[in-house]
Amino acid sequence: MLERRRIVVRGVVQGIGFRPFVFRLADAAALSGWVRNDGRGVQIELQGEGAALDRALLRLRDDLPPGGRLDEVRTEDLPLVDGEGSFVISHSEASDALRVSIAPDRFVCADCLRELRDPADRRHGYPFINCTACGPRYTIARELPYDRQATTMAAFELCPVCRAEYEDPRNRRYHAEPVACPRCGPRCWLARADVDPDVESRRPADPARLDPWSEVVALLAADRVVAIKGIGGFHLACNARSEAAVQRLRQLKHRPRKPLAVMVRDRQTAATCVLLDAEHEALLGSPAAPIVLAPRRPDSGVAVGVAPGLTDLGIMLPYSPLHHLLLDQQLDALVMTSGNPPAEPITIDNHEALSLLGADATLLHDRDIHVANDDSVVRSFERGPLLVRRSRGYVPDALDGSHLPERSVVALGAELKVTVTTLHRGDLVVGRHLGDLDNPRAEEAFEQEVERMLRFGRVDPEAIVLDAHPDVFSARYAETQHADRPHLRIQHHHAHLAAVLAEWGIAPGRDATGIILDGFGHGTDGSIWGGEILRGGYLGVERVAHLRYVPQPGGDRAAREPGRMATAHLLDAGLDAAASPAFDEQIAGICASRAVSPWTSSAGRLFDAAAAILGVGPTEQGFEAEAALRLEAVADDRCDDGYPLPLAGSDLDTRALIEALVQDRSPLPIRAARFHNGLAAGLVAAAATAGDGPVVLAGGCIVNRLLLRRLIGRLEAAGCRVLWPRRLPPGDGGLSVGQAACAACMLSKA
Repeated sequence: MLERRRIVVRGVVQGIGFRPFVFRLADAAALSGWVRNDGRGVQIELQGEGAALDRALLRLRDDLPPGGRLDEVRTEDLPLVDGEGSFVISHSEASDALRVSIAPDRFVCADCLRELRDPADRRHGYPFINCTACGPRYTIARELPYDRQATTMAAFELCPVCRAEYEDPRNRRYHAEPVACPRCGPRCWLARADVDPDVESRRPADPARLDPWSEVVALLAADRVVAIKGIGGFHLACNARSEAAVQRLRQLKHRPRKPLAVMVRDRQTAATCVLLDAEHEALLGSPAAPIVLAPRRPDSGVAVGVAPGLTDLGIMLPYSPLHHLLLDQQLDALVMTSGNPPAEPITIDNHEALSLLGADATLLHDRDIHVANDDSVVRSFERGPLLVRRSRGYVPDALDGSHLPERSVVALGAELKVTVTTLHRGDLVVGRHLGDLDNPRAEEAFEQEVERMLRFGRVDPEAIVLDAHPDVFSARYAETQHADRPHLRIQHHHAHLAAVLAEWGIAPGRDATGIILDGFGHGTDGSIWGGEILRGGYLGVERVAHLRYVPQPGGDRAAREPGRMATAHLLDAGLDAAASPAFDEQIAGICASRAVSPWTSSAGRLFDAAAAILGVGPTEQGFEAEAALRLEAVADDRCDDGYPLPLAGSDLDTRALIEALVQDRSPLPIRAARFHNGLAAGLVAAAATAGDGPVVLAGGCIVNRLLLRRLIGRLEAAGCRVLWPRRLPPGDGGLSVGQAACAACMLSKA
């Protein structure tokens, strides 16, 4: 007998070819009805024999197109529709119940790559080839639902052949919104240095200039720096195997030591540069196509200056057809670092790239980028990936927030590595990486991001959620732009704990112990926190223990100069210049003044101190956590014993640890390992006094693989369930998720 059913699907179901997938499924089963986007997901009505409907529903769940995810599938029976003879794909429907269901930007698929390299194909060598399985999504979207007229591709009218593909449900380019070809789509061209940005930022009329690949590669081979417009913004590129080219790029970018990412031709090339295990392989080939941090081979052939002093190298594969066209020629490894003036957001505009980046040449195209999106960065770990930066390829994929109270809030993060999160209708949507809010352009990008996320999700927030620090830019923004809404303040480390609870789906009312380790967070006592043992949940936490307070000489300056923290810890341990050459009498002289040397319990600053005492920390850090990364890099992970870190009341007494570190005369790798091991053992022992239940690990220090390995091992040996971030960065990039989760619970209790 005939039946009719309505199926409502929620999840990542836009921008992945879901509607043509449903069409083909219905067509093969001789079912009638329709499918359409509705703003929150997809609605389907199917009519046919009951058994056929059951099989179709199973395929809907089991054969989802790549990049899709089903969070919810609801069905209901409907009356039959007489005379309906076919299945159709209907136009998208606007909805007040909009959700951000668009897929993130996807790397070029194998089918498109074959066409790109096929001389007989009409898209041979076309840098914007794509289909429903791949290509830009979020970065070209102006509005939702995700349709061509709501993207930056609206400016390109489809030629008859592309339109036929776009309108054929049986074609893999059916409603692939960025679909185009050389006849009707965007084009690339090269602009040399010292050109007029007003002229060169627009597509040239000369057809000969629209085939720039050999000229670009020649420049890169000659050690020149080329700015290259990609999917989420501009890269600054150079030959990764040339030390001269790398140093030239560093001078241009004003980045003396911070590691640079390398894009390699293929996995075989990657395997010659870094040591790849199964986890690295999976991450490199994942749809997100992130930068993967992997151990560098001694014979990698990559310039030493790409990541000086570090054992890891950031590697990624080409994720757009444009990248393949560059790397299919003579060069097999290119530095690809974000194209932006120092400390500012990544550049996405042609005119700005020509005016601000200062490259020897600029590879431009005329497909506008609407949403900037830096490359994501992932550190492999044997227990799952560690996200250092969550952006392109992951954003705006939502986390499930259905275990939280159904409230609508927007959370604004803190001051560093900022992301924005909305919680609305059970979705935790985490925005792109914005970086540090320490300059006007970054602040402008932050304001645009907040308004875009509220608009995309049609979120009317009940409250604005902020860090507890009394002087953050987000608070000033909220006071001027959202003064009519309540503002909730969540303590920094409480939010770190809550972010992990939310990611793991822990329901309100369940408490956990948190080992929260980072560089800085405003404490409830006015001091700088960062080495905390907390107990609690979304509604609040108790501070059970912490690293012993020491002065932070010069305040923020101590975060840049590791020697300052070495002196503070040596002084606190009763040691002086006779015990360690890292001791500085002048710095010691200001430690007693709280006005210039506030108290800190920061684990990040403890790492700085240990690195300086062992002589591996730089005099001035060229980037955040440089000293800690160098300390981890020299540690011998085969060493299991550690220095003492006893618990005295609520203080983890770092004096014993520092004294043992100074007195030890073992080789450097052993001393570095004993520092990590002792810190982990002391933290685990302190956490054991807090109570039962799961133990959460969070904060920026958790990206340290050796420390994380030791913490998990000791906790699991004690029978604890351990939770740590796997879909969010452990540091401040995940903070806004915890803020949103706390706020939802607090609003529901009020």
